[in-house]
Amino acid sequence: MTHDTVKVAAVAMHSKMADPQANLARIEEWTRRAHAKGAAFALFTEECVTGSMNKSDLTDAQVRRVAEEAQEISLPMLERLASELCMTLIVGTIEPADQGLRNSAYIVGPEGHLATFSKLHLPGKENEWFLAGASLPVVTSQDWTFSVGICFDARFPEMFRTAASHGAEFFLLAVGASGMEHLVGPGGDQTEQARGHKELSMKYLPSRAVDNGMYVIKANQSGKSGKAWFPGLALAIDPDGELIGEHMPDEGMIMVEVSREAVRRARSSLSCTVDAARPEVYGDPLLIGSRSPVSP
Repeated sequence: MTHDTVKVAAVAMHSKMADPQANLARIEEWTRRAHAKGAAFALFTEECVTGSMNKSDLTDAQVRRVAEEAQEISLPMLERLASELCMTLIVGTIEPADQGLRNSAYIVGPEGHLATFSKLHLPGKENEWFLAGASLPVVTSQDWTFSVGICFDARFPEMFRTAASHGAEFFLLAVGASGMEHLVGPGGDQTEQARGHKELSMKYLPSRAVDNGMYVIKANQSGKSGKAWFPGLALAIDPDGELIGEHMPDEGMIMVEVSREAVRRARSSLSCTVDAARPEVYGDPLLIGSRSPVSP
């Protein structure tokens, strides 16, 4: 049976550094809270299972052991939980890959493990830590179609456009952004840090939603973990670019109702340019004239 609305939870969870067992227990706790409020989907943060070990003093050997433990125990637990509650879960982790690591998110539905997305775009020093992903899954679960990005991926409009052109009705962003830590007040008050991150997000996420006629929902880690402070921020933006859900600061959750009718209405508007786009033209521009190379 097709439903025209669905509830999506976004959880700005605190992750205990390098403790997958504890973090998975918290993920289960928050998932059950979301289920009790009627959610069919729950989005968790970047590196949620492992903690952001790239922002810690752990040795390479310690990081590898934690990543391997997380890989071993995460999917069985998430599959059991998703099956029991008939939910779809998106959960960030660090996973071993060949001789390196990937910054990934498990996508698990009632029927089991659907996909693992690995962060496509790695900012700055993350290039020294992780191997970049090589594919963008567009997933259908419980009769809803969506896609996933991790943190810096949000800066790339092409991901949202690709997902929308393949039927995605919402886009889920798992985030582990710290930064702006000079704004954390005495006693670890993250209010100003969270406001700064919200302001930054609202400069570009509404356009991702409007241009593609989709909901955009994000969840960012919370609290002190390793060497970093995380703001504790969850946001949801509807296909008209309106902020419809917000939590900050500290650990917490938002619950938003995604409407298929709102997506249809947005897609029929001239503000949504998915169907009018001409990628075959943009990929082969006509270059006229010449100029000197730009000096570094």
